[in-house]
Amino acid sequence: MKYTLVALLAVLVFGSCQNDARTAKNYFDIDSLIDRQLDYLKGKNATLTKSATIGRTADKVSFKPDSSAWAKELQVFRHLDIINKPIYTGAYKVTDGVKDANSNLIIKSFVTDREIPVKSLRLYYQGTPKKLRKVEATLGEQNTLYYTTRDFTMELEDIGKQWVIAGYEVKGVQKMILRDSVRFAITSKVAY
Repeated sequence: MKYTLVALLAVLVFGSCQNDARTAKNYFDIDSLIDRQLDYLKGKNATLTKSATIGRTADKVSFKPDSSAWAKELQVFRHLDIINKPIYTGAYKVTDGVKDANSNLIIKSFVTDREIPVKSLRLYYQGTPKKLRKVEATLGEQNTLYYTTRDFTMELEDIGKQWVIAGYEVKGVQKMILRDSVRFAITSKVAY
């Protein structure tokens, strides 16, 4: 009896410590989108042209990133995966099937009025969500020391029946205590 109880306890303890490798995504799987883009960009020898503006200072550069540089470039979009944390289940109003007034695309949006990091996420697609053409999101953070808000845009194009990144933009403002607000914008275009 004593050994049975110990064995049962061991099974419960060790069995409960295993993590499920599959994590359900409540809203949109940003990580999978980024991973697919990185897989496509490997070995494509694509050129990235980047323009950056911080305050009144601007710069522009073109280069051919390797796979690790592409991962660093797109890392900023992985912050949007916060939307899928279990604590935010039910926090977003989801609408789908809305026609974009400026194009022939359909919009699926996730919007919240709660004080959480991802304020909105909009997916623009052509006919079916598998033909994703654009991702837009707003991310904001605030505490006693600083305030920041960032608007993200990623555009995709059809190359060989595969939807791949054509360009992206991150723009926003950051305000730190006892300092002026700083506006920034980074615009990147990919040439294959």
